[in-house]
Amino acid sequence: MKNYIIKILGIRWVQHVAFWTFFISIILLRVFEFEQERALNFLRYEFFVLSFTLIIVYLNLRVLIPKFWNGKEYIRYGLFVTLALLFCVTLISLIFLAEPEYFKPPFGRRLGPGKIAAIHFARMFLFLSITSLIHFMKEWIKLKDDNLKLKEKMQEKLEAELKLLKGQVNPHFLFNTLNNIYSMSLYDSAKTPEMILKLSQLISYMLYECKDELVPLEKEIRFIENYIELEAIRVEDIASVEFKLLGQDPGHMIPPLLFIPLVENAFKHGIPSNGKHAEIKIQMDVNPDSLSLKIQNPQEEKEDETPSNTLGGLGIQNVKKRLELLFPNKHCMKINSENGIHSTQLKLEL
Repeated sequence: MKNYIIKILGIRWVQHVAFWTFFISIILLRVFEFEQERALNFLRYEFFVLSFTLIIVYLNLRVLIPKFWNGKEYIRYGLFVTLALLFCVTLISLIFLAEPEYFKPPFGRRLGPGKIAAIHFARMFLFLSITSLIHFMKEWIKLKDDNLKLKEKMQEKLEAELKLLKGQVNPHFLFNTLNNIYSMSLYDSAKTPEMILKLSQLISYMLYECKDELVPLEKEIRFIENYIELEAIRVEDIASVEFKLLGQDPGHMIPPLLFIPLVENAFKHGIPSNGKHAEIKIQMDVNPDSLSLKIQNPQEEKEDETPSNTLGGLGIQNVKKRLELLFPNKHCMKINSENGIHSTQLKLEL
């Protein structure tokens, strides 16, 4: 029942009827202050003036405010409001002069036309001010509510997009890792059990630790170390892998699986197919208010000797999109290939 009443009161025409009913009730209650003849005269006067008040109030609410105030033409708005007030007051005064006895104001004493016009002007201006204030307050509340709903909608959209992006990392990462283990098992099955054990640790982290929006940085670093150890087993005969961790973690919380596509990309594109020995260097600097990751690996070359564009991979694009959503204006990522070295540098403000 309470919700139904609130819903009814939220209807605009019901609010207007309630507003004017309140003032009409005050007029009707005042009737008992006068004798019968003066009471009738009082009602004629009050409802006559009220009719002009209604005209100017709704002219203001339906025409002047939407056309001039909302259009930021404040001077023209003030001019037209003043003209409308003067027109109504002048018209009322002329009618009073034409029918002085029928529309006799119940002021209790004779007043000159100028004073009566001033009273009418002040009264209409008061109603105009009250209704305009209520209108602007309602518009402000509505705008605030709309902004809140928009923010909630944008937040829901952001969360859905982030979940989608994070969800893309897992199958992409697992597919590549399983493919690497399969390839390894074909010519060196002795290393396969150790690689599967490392993979199980990685899967455990992704299943049980990555459900939250933020995870401790130390766990994310351990995940990266496990992955590097896994890949080092696979490429130990053809590449050397170096991982350096500098600085101390003051307890940072970061989005899970944010760095792994960059590290994975180094192993995917940094092992030459011509059999040359490769060097993969990964360095992470942890500071109280920032974190930086630097990765270097040999530049991959296609058969036509043209460097491949590693910027277009799913993993890298995923990282760039997540960074834009999670760290707007608080990150810097540079990817460069020159002199046979491919480097990726990422810095985050935490």
